[in-house]
Amino acid sequence: MAKLNEFQERAVQKALNAEKVFLIHGPPGTGKTTTLVELIKRCVERGEKVLATADSNVAVDNFVERLVNEGLHVIRVGNPVRVLKTIQKHTLDYLISLEPEFDKAKKYYEEIDKLKKEQERYIKPIPRYRRGLSDEEIIKRASTGTPVRGLNPKVLRSMAKWLKIQEKIKEFYEKAKEEESKAVKKIIKRAQVICTTNSTAGSEILEGYEFDRVIIDEATQSVEPSCLIPLVEGKKLVMAGDHKQLPPTVLSQEAQRALSYTLFERLIDLYGEKIYETLRIQYRMNKKIMEFPNKMFYEGKLIAHESVANHTLVDLIDLTKYENLTSKLKEVINPENVVVFIDVQGKEKQRKGSTSYFNEEEAKVAKEIVDALLLVGIKAEDIGVISPYEDQVNLLSEIIPDRVEVKTVDGFQGREKEVIIISFVRSNKEGEKGFLKDYRRLNVAITRAKRKLICIGNSHTLRTYFLYNEFIKYIEQNGIILNY
Repeated sequence: MAKLNEFQERAVQKALNAEKVFLIHGPPGTGKTTTLVELIKRCVERGEKVLATADSNVAVDNFVERLVNEGLHVIRVGNPVRVLKTIQKHTLDYLISLEPEFDKAKKYYEEIDKLKKEQERYIKPIPRYRRGLSDEEIIKRASTGTPVRGLNPKVLRSMAKWLKIQEKIKEFYEKAKEEESKAVKKIIKRAQVICTTNSTAGSEILEGYEFDRVIIDEATQSVEPSCLIPLVEGKKLVMAGDHKQLPPTVLSQEAQRALSYTLFERLIDLYGEKIYETLRIQYRMNKKIMEFPNKMFYEGKLIAHESVANHTLVDLIDLTKYENLTSKLKEVINPENVVVFIDVQGKEKQRKGSTSYFNEEEAKVAKEIVDALLLVGIKAEDIGVISPYEDQVNLLSEIIPDRVEVKTVDGFQGREKEVIIISFVRSNKEGEKGFLKDYRRLNVAITRAKRKLICIGNSHTLRTYFLYNEFIKYIEQNGIILNY
């Protein structure tokens, strides 16, 4: 049994005792997946059959890996092409291949292949040959030798043979599917947990099965209709997510407003605190990175675990190489400066035909900082560069070493790095910020960082919006602001 903290344990207990529905609110770094895995283990120990789903294949595969490591009998249902190689042996397709029924089905398919080759010798009864005759009429007239509508009796007999072979193919195909169905039923019956995406939960493979409990991860990144698919498969429901982070991606402008409101949020609004528990101890961020989102988005509920509360880059950098940096870069990388804001008076630009923005001056500063981090010994895989704008991401990707991950805020949700660099891009006299106004985008960007957060932006433009003004004020008091 995993050692859970008091808030995780409370969430598990409440979920187990919930009459029908329970929600687990998991802010960044609070061990949401760890909590869900432990919940599933305890459900299984109680004899429950569990369906565990998420919107993305990556999240489902993560579930499978963690549950297998806990010794549970897990089946991954879904297209094997989209499944991680490390868990292929737990896929339904692989497990079917080990059943005796699969061998029987295989023999039927081999017979079908032989029949199809034989069938090629005869004329397929396409409209120009059949002259309006049904399959039954073709077979009947071919057997009696009765001429019809100018059809050559030889052609008629050839079509009849094609149709008889087709009947045999259909018969063998149905038998093969019947054997496969037997194998699937055996495998699913043996499984303690079925893991699949929300959409695949509605496939015919799981049709007719009822689960004691459905557990949906990434519930706040799944549109409401997506969550309804697995929901109808079970007697009880547990959902986990964080509605303070980015909502589901909805490409249609018309549908965006309706579909951005998730089932998770709807249930909170309907039933309130009695059906959910918030995980509070986070194991990712230095407390100076945590405190701003904690105050602004999580009502001050988050607590930095002692293992991360004061961790900095001092454990990761080569101090000798650090001493060789310029004084300005020393200030940026100094482990004691956990949160840094670099004020850049750059110009935002737009490419012709694009709705996105880029900022060359901010990109140059970001590259300079990445190069310095690499120079002092920070591993490339420990650095993440984020921008809210796709065009800025494209520009940064061109100039920053390939091994350093560069993505949009949306692309970094669910991820973490030792160092995060954010380029805010917007720089204009009017104070226009576009979708920087979405507080959830800022929350996600900040909370990806473990030991150091470096923000690059135009303070004049950003300060015109309350949230960013508060953020810059927070850095003035708890970090360092540098002018470039």
